[in-house]
Amino acid sequence: MKKKYLITGATGYLGSHIAEFFIKKKYSVTLFDKKKSKTFKKNKVILGNINDFDKLKKITKNIDTIFHFAATADLNEANKKPFATIENNLNSTLKLLKVSIKNKVKKIIFASSVYAISEQGGIYSTTKLASEMIIERICREHNIKFIILRFGTVYGGRANKFNTVFNYIKAAKTKKKIFRETRGNEVRSYIHIEDIIKVVFELTKNKYINNHYNIIGNKKFLVKDLFQIIKKEVSGLKIIYSKSDKRKYNYKINPFTYRLRKGKSVKLKKYISLEQGIKELVNN
Repeated sequence: MKKKYLITGATGYLGSHIAEFFIKKKYSVTLFDKKKSKTFKKNKVILGNINDFDKLKKITKNIDTIFHFAATADLNEANKKPFATIENNLNSTLKLLKVSIKNKVKKIIFASSVYAISEQGGIYSTTKLASEMIIERICREHNIKFIILRFGTVYGGRANKFNTVFNYIKAAKTKKKIFRETRGNEVRSYIHIEDIIKVVFELTKNKYINNHYNIIGNKKFLVKDLFQIIKKEVSGLKIIYSKSDKRKYNYKINPFTYRLRKGKSVKLKKYISLEQGIKELVNN
C-alpha cells in the first residue's frame, strides 16, 4: 500500500520545496498550511491553523508519516512575540503528537534548528529544544518512529524576507550596501535548499529512525566570507560592519559541540558550493 504523507507548513520555504519534490515523485502527499501558494496551483492545500486540534485530528487520519514544518521560523519575530511563538512552535507540536497517537501515525519528522542546541537564539531555540525533547519522549513511549532535523543556515531559490542570505543579496542588489550588526566573525555552515531536499529524502528511508540529524553544509564559513562572495557578483558593493560582536539571539559558531545529544550527519557525495549558489541567486 502506498504510504501517505502529511506536510504541515507546506507553503513555507522548507515545506514547499519538500512538498514539491514528493509530489513530482508521485507520492501521496497532503498539504496543510494557513495560506495558499502559487507553487501548488494543481495541488490542493488544506487551509487551517496549526493549533486547531479538531483540524489536526481530521487531517492526520490514515497518515503514515508527518513532516512537521509549521512554525514561527524567524528569530526576530519569535523573540518579539514570545507567547505566540510558544503557541505556534511548542503547543502545536503537543497537539500534533496527541492526534498522531489517536490516529496511529507511524513516523514524525520534525523540522528543528541548530539553534535548539545553541546557548543563544532566545525563545525560538527554547521552543525548538523543548519540542525535540517532548517528541522523543512521547514517540518512544507510544512506539512512533521519529526523526529530528536540525537545519543550519539554508539558502537558495524561492527564499523570502525571513531568510538572511536572501536579505543580504537583496540589499546588495538594490542598495549596493550590506550592514552587519557584528564584525562578521560568526561561523556558518551554509547549505543550499537543493541539497536539503536530497538529505531529507534520504532520511525518509527506514534505516534512519529515532535520532537527531544535523542538516548542514560540508564547509564552514565566516559571515564575512559570504559577503565577499556576494561582492564578487555585485560590483560597487559596500559592506559595513558593527564595531561590536554583541548581537542578541545569534549563535557565534556553528554548534558542533552540544551540551545535550550530538546530532548525526548524512553526507552527500557532492554539494552545491556557496560560490555557485550565490552566483545563481544574484544573477536570477
